[in-house]
Amino acid sequence: MKGKKKDVVIWLNYEGRTIEISANELQQTIQKAKFKPDVEEICLRFNIKGEILDIPVKISDMRKAIKQAILVKKLVPNSLTEYLEDITQKLMMKPIMPIAKREHELEKVWFYISQKVRNNVFLTGEIDVGKTAIAHEITRQISTNECPKEFYEKRVLLLRPEKLLNIKSDRIYESTVRKLMNFLVENRKSIVLYIDNAFFMITDELLIMMLYACIKKYNIPMIATINSEYYDRYFFENTSISKYLNEVYVKEPEMENIKSMIESHLRLFENRYKVKCTEEAIKFGIYTACLSESSSSEPGNVISIFEKAFREARRKGKKEVDKECILSCYNTYLENYENTPEKEKRATSYHETGHYIVQVMCQHRSDVKISCVSILPMMWWAGVTMSYYDIKEYAIRSKEYFIDQIAMSLGGRIAEKRVINTNSTGASNDLEKVNAYAKAVVMRWGFSDKEGNKNRSYDYEDYFLMPESKKELIDKEIQELIDAGMKRAEEIISKNEGLLKVIAERLLVEEILTGEELEQICKEYEEGVTTKEVEETTETPEETE
Repeated sequence: MKGKKKDVVIWLNYEGRTIEISANELQQTIQKAKFKPDVEEICLRFNIKGEILDIPVKISDMRKAIKQAILVKKLVPNSLTEYLEDITQKLMMKPIMPIAKREHELEKVWFYISQKVRNNVFLTGEIDVGKTAIAHEITRQISTNECPKEFYEKRVLLLRPEKLLNIKSDRIYESTVRKLMNFLVENRKSIVLYIDNAFFMITDELLIMMLYACIKKYNIPMIATINSEYYDRYFFENTSISKYLNEVYVKEPEMENIKSMIESHLRLFENRYKVKCTEEAIKFGIYTACLSESSSSEPGNVISIFEKAFREARRKGKKEVDKECILSCYNTYLENYENTPEKEKRATSYHETGHYIVQVMCQHRSDVKISCVSILPMMWWAGVTMSYYDIKEYAIRSKEYFIDQIAMSLGGRIAEKRVINTNSTGASNDLEKVNAYAKAVVMRWGFSDKEGNKNRSYDYEDYFLMPESKKELIDKEIQELIDAGMKRAEEIISKNEGLLKVIAERLLVEEILTGEELEQICKEYEEGVTTKEVEETTETPEETE
C-alpha cells in the first residue's frame, strides 16, 4: 500500500506568530474566489483554537508563495531527468537577473505561446545574439508569476534531444522517446516545452515524429531556439510543418543597448571575482568585442569576453578590469607588433584612419557606424576598422550608396599614399574587395546605366559565356564605379587631412580607439580644442622618402 504524499505547506508570519497553510488548499481557494481586477490585497481569516485571525495579504505575494511551494514538488520522473529538466524549478533555487532591451521579442513570444493552437515560437538569429537569454527570461517570468495569468501554474521543461541521440541501444532509445512523449502529453496543460537548438529534432525520424506530434496534434506550448540558416533550410522550406510554426527573428542589438543587456552579468562577475569594472572599461570591452575570434559584438560574445577579462584581472591581482585585461581576450600578436618598424606602424595607422574618415564623412551610408579602429595585429588583420549597422538609420540603396561603399574601402589606400607616400598589402586587399563589390553592383544588383545591361541581373558564371564585347561593356562600367569611388574618397581625404593626421597620431599612441573616443576627437577638432602640435610633428611625404 502506497503512503499518502505529504502536502506542501506555506508559512505566514503575522505579529510574531507562524501560521502553517496547505499550498493546495490555498490554491483551490484562490481559484474559486472571484477577485475584481483592481483588488490587490485580501484578508485571510483563520480560526486557531477558537481565536479568529484576519491576516492582510497581497494577492501577488500569495500567488508567488504558492508557486514557490508547488515548485518544490518534483514533476519529472527520475527515469527522464537526464533528458527533460524542470528549469522553472531550477530558477526558483537559483534566480537570474531579468534581461533588458528585449521587450519586443518577449511580447511576441507571449503572444504566440498564449494561443490555443499553433502555440509555439521558434527564436531564430545568429550565434550569441541572445535567443537563449530570451527563452530564459520567459522562464524567469513564469517562475515569479510575472507572466500572463494562464501561465501561473505552468512549468518550463527543457528537452535535451542531444542526450537522447547519445543512447546506444535502439530498443532503449525508442522506449525512452515513447516515455517522454507520453509524459509530455499527460502534462501538456501544465507545461511549456523548451528546446535549445531545435536542429537536433530533425536529425532522427523518431524525434521528427515527436516534434510534429507536440506541435500539430497536442498543441503543447513550445519555445525553440535555432540558427536562422538552419531554420530556413530545415523548417521554413518544409511546408508540411512550416505552416504550423511561428518565427521570431532575434536581431543583433544596437551598440548602445548592449551595456543594459549585460549589466547583470557584470555585477555577477564583480561579486564572483572580487574585481571592479569601470564605465570606461565596460565601453572599451563592448566596442572592441568585434576583435575577438568571433568578430561579433553580440551580447553572448561580449559576456564571454568580460568573464575572461575578470579572471585575468584576478589572476594578476588587479582591483579593476582594465584595457590590458580585455585585450588579453583577443587573439593579438603583440610580439609581432612590438618588433614592427615604426614606419610600418605609421602606415597602418594612416591606412585605418583613412577608412574611418571616409566612412564617417560619406553622406549616403548613414546606416554604418564605427565600433573601433585598431592598429594591433589581430587574427588575420594587420590593423582593422570595425563597423556595425545602426538599425535606427535606413539608407536608401541608390547608386550613390554603393559608390560610398567603394570610397570607404579605398579610403585607407588613399590616406596612406597621400600623407606618408606608401602602399601596403592592406591596400591590395581593399582593391580585391572593391573589385568584387563593383562587379556585384553591375552584374547582380541591376545598377547598370548602359544600354543592353539596364535592369539585368547576371550570375557570375554567365560572365565566362558572354561575348567579348559584352564583357568589355561590363568591365568598363565596373571601372567607372571604382573610379567614382576613388574620386569621392580622394575629395574627402583632401578636405579632412588635418583631422586625419590628428586621429592617426593619436592612434599610434593608443593603438585602439573606440567609436565613442573617435567621435570625441572629431568633436574637439571641430571646436578647435585639439592643438596643432600633432599636425606639425607629422612627417611629410618628402621626409618618409
